[in-house]
Amino acid sequence: METKVIKIKHVTGTYIIEAPHGKLNDLKNQLDKCLNDEQGAIVIKGEDGDLFVYPSHLLKNSFIAIVDKE
Repeated sequence: METKVIKIKHVTGTYIIEAPHGKLNDLKNQLDKCLNDEQGAIVIKGEDGDLFVYPSHLLKNSFIAIVDKE
């Protein structure tokens, strides 16, 4: 099974969220909550400890696709 990523295309650039094995449904639920004003942002912790924040207003103004990792 291929690894999936969430690709977010916004006027400020393209952002890619890698979905760890078994976490894709959790990320989809968080996306839905952000798009429905139930959650303010998606926060992802990187492998080196960095935090990546994707605010809901950015997500609402973006094209979002779930694709296979290239």
